[in-house]
Amino acid sequence: MTIRRTPGDFVVTEEMDPAARASVRSQRRAGDRALYLLRKESLTTPEAVARLRAAAGNVGAVSHAGLKDKHAVTSQVVSLVWRARDEPAPLLEGPGWSAAFVGWLGRDVRAADIAGNRFTIVVRDLSAAASAEMDRRAHLLVDGDALAIVNYFGAQRFGSARHGGGFAGAALVRGDFEGALRLLIGTPARKDSGARRTLTRALASRWGEWAALAAELPRSPERRPVEVLASGGTFAQAFEALPAIVREMSVDAFQSHLWNTAARTLARASAGDRALVTADEFGEMVFAPADRLRALAGVHMPMPAPGVEARDAWGGALTRSVAEAGLTMSELRIPGMRRPAFGGVDRALVARAAGFAMSEPTPDDLTPRRLKRTLSFTLPRAAYATVVLRALGQ
Repeated sequence: MTIRRTPGDFVVTEEMDPAARASVRSQRRAGDRALYLLRKESLTTPEAVARLRAAAGNVGAVSHAGLKDKHAVTSQVVSLVWRARDEPAPLLEGPGWSAAFVGWLGRDVRAADIAGNRFTIVVRDLSAAASAEMDRRAHLLVDGDALAIVNYFGAQRFGSARHGGGFAGAALVRGDFEGALRLLIGTPARKDSGARRTLTRALASRWGEWAALAAELPRSPERRPVEVLASGGTFAQAFEALPAIVREMSVDAFQSHLWNTAARTLARASAGDRALVTADEFGEMVFAPADRLRALAGVHMPMPAPGVEARDAWGGALTRSVAEAGLTMSELRIPGMRRPAFGGVDRALVARAAGFAMSEPTPDDLTPRRLKRTLSFTLPRAAYATVVLRALGQ
């Protein structure tokens, strides 16, 4: 099974919450933001937003509700602080992106404004057996017009763990700032490019040569820790010099891994001898047929964090997950730092891929003697389309 052979194979469209959509106005009021629908292809959300801002001209902050895949065709809402007195252009566009004016919103757009995302995904390079397995699994997972799946975090959540060296967050809670930093900026990954590729490969081979590296490495946001170390700073200070989003993701990744481990335990108990298992680089994802998963529907398990107490159906599984990492809930904090922090927000254990449809297999025009299928479904905000594909056997 192969996805994203072309950007058009993976189409994502944000769906606004009805209340948020109803608050969009056609006439401007004081303090309003200009709301645009941003469509992009083969660009990250920050890249497309930067191009939109440059094209719009006299604007202030630009806000978006989430990050969308780069190797895809995606549509999402963004809000702009429109400084000009004249009306916003009805259409702004450039190579790989376009933005259509929607109306006025009384504040910045935020994550809660998004109800979910609609996906249309072409799955390629299928054998006849793999295609038949997709049908078998879909039949077991279907619940009305939806697929019911365990709401795992997808692999794209796991940041430094993709490098195969473990989770930076696990090192951080033990006070091993050097180990965390090495994972975050000193461990090459296959997808590194540009200045980051140069940085990670140089640090992997010359770790400790801070003065020379600070003088030689190209400018990038992630070079700053090297400069801190070259000036005699500690590894903790070097970690704090990383961009805030990198620091936050290092905690999010480890926390999500612990949550996934607990969710897998609960799914396996629900599935019994009818478990649907798919392995990936982070271990197994266990899914349960829809009739076995109903016991977990409506259950919300918090992210592991200090102050979270074991209770309800998930308590034992989450406690064991943290214990298997050699930790307790109270130890999920970074010594000497207030941020980033492990937050205890709840997450639904079951997600529904609503309006699920899967085409019949047809010859794959890009891979001789193989098949392709098109899937379409809508997921709630923060659920992962890649997990739906895992459930179907990817």
